[in-house]
This record gives sequence, C-alpha cells and structure tokens, in this order.
Amino acid sequence: MLDWLFRLLRRREVVQPQRPRSTSPVRVTQDDKLISVDDGSGHVSALSWSEIGNVTVLTTNAGPFETDLFWVLSDRDGRTTIMIPMDAAGEHALLVAMQARLAGFDNMAVVEAMSSVENGVFQIWPAGELV
Repeated sequence: MLDWLFRLLRRREVVQPQRPRSTSPVRVTQDDKLISVDDGSGHVSALSWSEIGNVTVLTTNAGPFETDLFWVLSDRDGRTTIMIPMDAAGEHALLVAMQARLAGFDNMAVVEAMSSVENGVFQIWPAGELV
C-alpha cells in the first residue's frame, strides 16, 4: 500500500559517466631473446633481454584521461631506449616476463609509480644479471 511512498523516497542510483580511457596503438611482444615494440604506425623498436641495463617507470600528471605511465627500457650503453605506455597491448605479459627474468626487479617501486599523480621517474631495475 505504501509502495508509492517508498518509490518516491528511494534514492535513485546516480550513474557515473564512464571516463574515456586512451587506448594506445602501441603493441609490445617478447620472446626468449627479444622485446619488440610496434608504435602503431609500422615503426618497430627492439631490445634484446641480454642487453637490458636499466628499467624505469616514467609518470606524468596527464591522467586519468591520458596515458600517464610508461615503461622505459634502456640498453647497458644507454644508446638504445624503448618507451612502452602501460596501456599498450602486451604490456602485462612484458611485466610478468620482467618480474621472472630480471633478478632484483623492484615490484614496490612499480606500485609507488602507479600511485603517483605527478611527473616523476621511478627506478625499477638497475643493471644486473638475468636469471
């Protein structure tokens, strides 16, 4: 009998609009020897696992509507650097592979980087031995 009153007084669920999330055209693949990054326009960069000398995460204050986290992998000489947005296809598989292959990979630094809303650089893995 009082259903009309309950319907009137019931809080209506406010639907939050979905935030558009940038989806990167970048694709990263990796195998036992090589990490390859296709930038989406046909340009492919590569770095061999045996040559990795440094892994950092670059953060920007562009989020949440733009990609604001990037993996930066450099060779031991610092001559070759590849940058991979964290929303790139294949990025999660690369993370899992780095955790397995790079002794001393700093997962806590990754968590700190992912929590950052400011411009910054987080050291994830210094030169070390491959497992």
